[in-house]
Amino acid sequence: MRLRLTLFTLIIFHSLGYTQDWKKLESITLNNPAHQVSIDRQGNLYVSSLNGSIDKYDSNGELQSHYSPTKRSSPQIIEAWQGLRVFAFYKDFQEYSFFNRFLSESERYSFNNQQVVSNASLSTIAADNNIWVLDAQELSLKKIDINNNEVISETNLSLILKNEINNFTYIREYQNLLFISDNKNGILVFDNIGNYLETLPLFNLNFFSFKGSTLISIQNGNILYFDIYTKQKKEVRLPDPSYTFALMENKRVFLFTKSTLDIFELN
Repeated sequence: MRLRLTLFTLIIFHSLGYTQDWKKLESITLNNPAHQVSIDRQGNLYVSSLNGSIDKYDSNGELQSHYSPTKRSSPQIIEAWQGLRVFAFYKDFQEYSFFNRFLSESERYSFNNQQVVSNASLSTIAADNNIWVLDAQELSLKKIDINNNEVISETNLSLILKNEINNFTYIREYQNLLFISDNKNGILVFDNIGNYLETLPLFNLNFFSFKGSTLISIQNGNILYFDIYTKQKKEVRLPDPSYTFALMENKRVFLFTKSTLDIFELN
């Protein structure tokens, strides 16, 4: 499996590294300005805004569903890779919610009520349906069983960070690995029970996504590709420096500005 993923990544690097031709298929004005984005396994796109609304678009940019919040707060993290349900973490409220694929809110939980986290700065869903939480007050990574309201594992981050100053910006589980972006230290990588593995030398990334074995992000007007296994890195100049988010699925690249979604085809 890893060999196939690496070969796929090299194909991506080759096709994108030697072409300046971005073939635009569609340009869509977003229903609401993009604050966070996510993509599910079918290529549907989820866009949250500062007012807390969430919009779902299909891979052609057609609006499918809309969620209007009862409490106005923007999700710090929105995660849709499970497909059948969407996770959203609200730092301001110290809460997280689950939505079905039609963006109807089905469950809402409060970290304050659970009393297992002092101050959640980042949170995301795990593949086993538990919850990852970065506790800023205790500087620890916790995995929480929400059914039993207990901490399954806990990792002290102060023993890992090389730089005492930190600025955690994003968290994502992928291929049984957990990735946490820290602008000062790099991207910390853990296994699926919270054991620290390594730190990737990628700094100042407020958002990243994945395709195959490739971590994808935007930095300084470039789209960044980084193979999480071979550590091969490639940067390609974007057609517009105002893009803030990049997602990929099949042969399409989805690039977001605050107000637009542009869909490109890989060639």
